Amino acid sequence: MKRRGYSLLMTAVMTVSLLSGCGGNNPNAPQSTEAAKSQTSQAAEQTSSGGEGTGTEAPNAAEESGQGAGGEFSGTLKMYGPGLFADVGLDGTIDMITGVKKPGYQVVIDRWNELYPNVELVIEPIPWDNWKAALQTAAISGDVDILIHGASLGPVVEPLGPYVEKDSDYMDQVTMMTLRRNAELAPLNQVVPFGATITLNPVMIVVNKTIFENYGVPLPDYTTWTLDDLMEAAKATTGIDPKTGKETYGISPIKASDAFKNYIWSSRAKNNEIFDWGDSIKNSKMNFVSDETAEVLNYLTAFKDYTSPDYIEGLDLATAYTEDHNIAMVVVENPYNVYNTLKANGLDDQYMLAALPKIEDGPYKGVTSSHFGDWHMSICKNSTNKELAWEFLKFMTTDPVVQQWILDTYNIPTNIMANSTLGDYMSEDFAAAIKYVIETCPDDFSCSENECYDSGNFGTFMNDLATVLNEMYQGNMDAQEAMEFVQKNVDDFLSTLQ
Repeated sequence: MKRRGYSLLMTAVMTVSLLSGCGGNNPNAPQSTEAAKSQTSQAAEQTSSGGEGTGTEAPNAAEESGQGAGGEFSGTLKMYGPGLFADVGLDGTIDMITGVKKPGYQVVIDRWNELYPNVELVIEPIPWDNWKAALQTAAISGDVDILIHGASLGPVVEPLGPYVEKDSDYMDQVTMMTLRRNAELAPLNQVVPFGATITLNPVMIVVNKTIFENYGVPLPDYTTWTLDDLMEAAKATTGIDPKTGKETYGISPIKASDAFKNYIWSSRAKNNEIFDWGDSIKNSKMNFVSDETAEVLNYLTAFKDYTSPDYIEGLDLATAYTEDHNIAMVVVENPYNVYNTLKANGLDDQYMLAALPKIEDGPYKGVTSSHFGDWHMSICKNSTNKELAWEFLKFMTTDPVVQQWILDTYNIPTNIMANSTLGDYMSEDFAAAIKYVIETCPDDFSCSENECYDSGNFGTFMNDLATVLNEMYQGNMDAQEAMEFVQKNVDDFLSTLQ
């Protein structure tokens, strides 16, 4: 059902795009990037030599990864942007907190060179500081083919609908694509795939099982729990721990500086649809002042009674995931990294992951309100190597060696086959929850631009949300004042477009 719904969406999106011109426990699982590389190479050699194996010929590595032979392409492919390549570096890195060693992107280059020997790959990683401005400049220069994390830049990137249409089996291999709205390339009431998602970052809750047990509070059943259940759990685990005598707090939402991200999941859980989308931004409206919006804002503000006084300053997690951890639930965007920290501290058996509460109403009623952030890649509109760039995007999302490299860097691949092996890399309490979100989150949902929230089309909306939520948290503003503040800024922005 999940994938069928997305197929219907993709058909509509492709039409619009075309018209607009544009180490585990499983002995069968690869244990490292080198192991995956060795196995696929051996499979290719066995096939070419006509060797016998299990009775089924092993596929050529290039075919297995969805690639052609690669010899038809030549030239230079350039990419630029922030994220995973910058995090691990060319030769790899060691996490200073967990001691985890992560392989560098030389693995990706080497694998590419095997499959595409006539194409030089040039990767220029950059930090996240001012990344959007840097990508805009790079796109205008015309000297880059792939913009890493570039989907939000709209007109400077290529809609990917036509490419996916040509590779009809592509969507069967990946969990999702990076969807955005951009009126310059398609009607604004349509979400369009502007990026190939490479890694997934589900927003989830890390639960301290020890604190729950000490208070005698049942652990959450994330397949059924509601927003009210979450609030009650936060309330019940705030106070003086009856066994340790230490003060504990029920919850730490996503950090205050990114408070708008808490609005994304809670407004989605309430199904608070605030947009009337037209074909352009001038013909679209935001209806932020409503009883439903007030309910969302007041819900988030109610967490203040169950959070540390250090939350606003971002200091409440100073002892997180250690023996001194005193918070029952933490809303996180990086569950894999949290798991590694817990494992390094020998505490992974004291915690579990939970999906966010169920959506209360609307077309997705009963589905978790957890959503995905992602690391993705887009094709630059000015590239002269667009077909080759698409080959690279497929390579990053389907090649088995690259998927193993992603797992080895402790990230979650979008590739369905690869992310189904998470249980080989982490405890079942963590892996099962992540897989639950992957399997149930609708494919056509974009956390950046949806019916409840939009990050790029309504002026300062995103920053204004963070501002009013933090003001309400500190008692400086009520819901009505917050809604009117946000609505006024949106209306003022839209008036400049008339």
